[in-house]
Amino acid sequence: MIGASKLLALLRPQGRNCLLCGQTFQVGGGRRAPIPIRNPAARKVLDEGFCAGCISRIPWIVTIACPICGRPERCGDCLRRRERPFVKCRGAVRYDDAMKEWLALYKYRGLERLEAAFAAMLAAAVEPLLGETRFDVVTSVPIAPLRLADRGFDQAERVARGMAVLYRLPYRPMLRRIRHTGKQSFKGRKDRIEDMKGTFAALSPPLALGHVSEALFSPTDPVRIMLVDDIYTTGATMTECSRALLAAYPNAEVYGALWARS
Repeated sequence: MIGASKLLALLRPQGRNCLLCGQTFQVGGGRRAPIPIRNPAARKVLDEGFCAGCISRIPWIVTIACPICGRPERCGDCLRRRERPFVKCRGAVRYDDAMKEWLALYKYRGLERLEAAFAAMLAAAVEPLLGETRFDVVTSVPIAPLRLADRGFDQAERVARGMAVLYRLPYRPMLRRIRHTGKQSFKGRKDRIEDMKGTFAALSPPLALGHVSEALFSPTDPVRIMLVDDIYTTGATMTECSRALLAAYPNAEVYGALWARS
């Protein structure tokens, strides 16, 4: 039989070290900024991973101004875009200085303990899409082979796989890069758009998708693909990936789920 002291210890909020700042905090203790996510597993990851201070720094996108790309402000890129091969995109957070720092810790400094938290944060972009659409498969924007060799992992794929587990959706790689591009962060809008043209192609079928493999080539019902990437800036990457998927699977509908929207 468990003693009173042990029972009280079990009932007390548990101490954790914040994944980001390392500060010790009590899970379930004190006031914390709201998390706009319903999935209990995703909420648990964030509640137990980040202290109240770090949670409060997350600039969640809760109101959108552009129904196409999900930007919280009026979007000139979408107004100028003549072609839109994807249906719509939604982002989880604004890409502010804090989020740039967080992504750099994971993406460039190899702080892989942030992986589950990033997948949980992505839920804020995914849930609005799931409220409107049933998805058949999740895929991600592939990293360039040279960067994969240098970094050792594909951040978009890992975050997409983690998110897919949270919502019990199948993840499959469906795209490949057919040419190398320079770093997009150093380029302007026009150069990004030109540089990304012809960069991606769909992986050769048959894909290991079960019933989805047949549905992708069916002339009847559309197959809805959730395409995951870490950052949406001009939409050039999302546009080119969607174009490649539609070229291979004409009845596909592509929706973008982004960790951050700049």
